[in-house]
Amino acid sequence: MLRAGIDRLREWLAVEDPDGRIGGTGDAITSPQHRRSPDAERELERLATIAEERRNEDS
Repeated sequence: MLRAGIDRLREWLAVEDPDGRIGGTGDAITSPQHRRSPDAERELERLATIAEERRNEDS
């Protein structure tokens, strides 16, 4: 009885054409912690430049 219920649930949830349910741009999905906006990238580059200049001044 339990097996019949599970089988019916699988049939109910099954998708006839799995490719039909996949949508999107095709771009790789990255985790939010690895996503950066162009503004954030520019700010990081600016801060790295400032840090490098300070290291050069201290030398």
